[in-house]
Amino acid sequence: MIKFGTDGWRGIISEDYTFQNVRLVSQAIAEYIHSRGHAGQGIVVGYDARFLGRDYARDCAAVLAAQGIKTWLSDQIMPTPALTWQVKDRQAAGGIMITASHNPAEYNGLKFKASYGGSASPEIMADIAGFVRPLEVSGTKFSKLPLSPQVEYYSPRRDYLAHVQSMLDRQVLSGFEGKIIFDVMHGGAMGYPRALAAEYGLDLVEIRSEVNPSFGGINPEPIAKNLAALVQAVQQQGAVLGLATDGDGDRIGAVDADGRFINAHQIMALLTKYLVEKRGWNGGVAQTLTVSELVKRVAAKYNLKLYETPVGFKYIADLMLHQDILIGGEESGGIGIKNYIPERDGVMLGYLLIEVVAAYGKSLGQLLDELMNEVGRFDYARKDLHLSEQRKQQLMDMLQNQPLSDLAGLAVLSANCTDGCKLYLKNGWVMFRASGTEPIVRVYAEANTPELLDEILTKAVHYAQGE
Repeated sequence: MIKFGTDGWRGIISEDYTFQNVRLVSQAIAEYIHSRGHAGQGIVVGYDARFLGRDYARDCAAVLAAQGIKTWLSDQIMPTPALTWQVKDRQAAGGIMITASHNPAEYNGLKFKASYGGSASPEIMADIAGFVRPLEVSGTKFSKLPLSPQVEYYSPRRDYLAHVQSMLDRQVLSGFEGKIIFDVMHGGAMGYPRALAAEYGLDLVEIRSEVNPSFGGINPEPIAKNLAALVQAVQQQGAVLGLATDGDGDRIGAVDADGRFINAHQIMALLTKYLVEKRGWNGGVAQTLTVSELVKRVAAKYNLKLYETPVGFKYIADLMLHQDILIGGEESGGIGIKNYIPERDGVMLGYLLIEVVAAYGKSLGQLLDELMNEVGRFDYARKDLHLSEQRKQQLMDMLQNQPLSDLAGLAVLSANCTDGCKLYLKNGWVMFRASGTEPIVRVYAEANTPELLDEILTKAVHYAQGE
């Protein structure tokens, strides 16, 4: 079954993610491009380090070229932001990235990037989905498709890294002192942070920088439970800062010198502080429903207009195209900033965090503590629940149609059920949202004390499981 989520289509390899279905989606994209009269602008195709990524990408290119669409195909593993920059730089009609982002190793996927250099809008994805149907494409189910000699190969690294460097401050970076550990989690960004470090003379060590389609047995998502290797490397090597990107290099996570995890909300708050105070930039702050109240407080501190969107970076990208947005992001570590393409970019954001530490002469943890002492403390957690499809649907239907007045004794002050269901409580909130790409329900919670957070999350999990 081909079902589009918040950023394309993902599925389990050999179940629904098959070569035949990749061809069908590629054919749908080709028809969409033709329907807009943009075949001459071309499509850029890339892939990350997931299992069979290069082969799936080759099939995409073969289908597109067979339909008379100018096609560029990467000659190497790459991060998604490098693909997005190729689309923008070449003024192409769009881009196809073979990746399942942060999903488990058994998944692969296909992201479509729009001509403006960012996540495709819901309208674009709906149009593409309308063209997905059983079609006859060249080649049989188990044979390789012939690749047209018109397909042009490209090498993404040099142009992309030049683009990233245009966002960075060489003078500030040159003032950084100490070692940096950069964990690419066996993903598409491997080699890129190290190449940038050579440009700036930084002492940077990459870890988990080898191709490993199993990702070492963990999900390639830069959240605390997956970063034990980074914490260990930071502590053992006496590093000042640890950074991490996800499977396709568009999300960011960080670890302080003492091994403390710095989550995406805190990164977004610190980057807002840096961009306003040190770079003198301004603009709005855009966040999805699952982002911490900390970001709202920081926006208020600097008198920045706040925008709140449904979950999915495509909504942030749309705002960045039509409004003056300084920074926009989501809970999962995808953050975009002003004066760049409207796209998440873990490598670029990692280097901005190096700038933050260098500019203030303090660790991320010190800066975060100072900020929270000023605007308030917020403790945040997320729990991914594997529920049966029946229970998953029943839960979301109940939340939508039978609004809760309390959650196991915790009074519900108000609710927002426009995307999942977010319940506002006294001194905290909880949100239930069914994943569009995995058979799980995510429970997000936040409170002003660790004790209240534990209580909210425990009661929310029991409710979600029907206990």
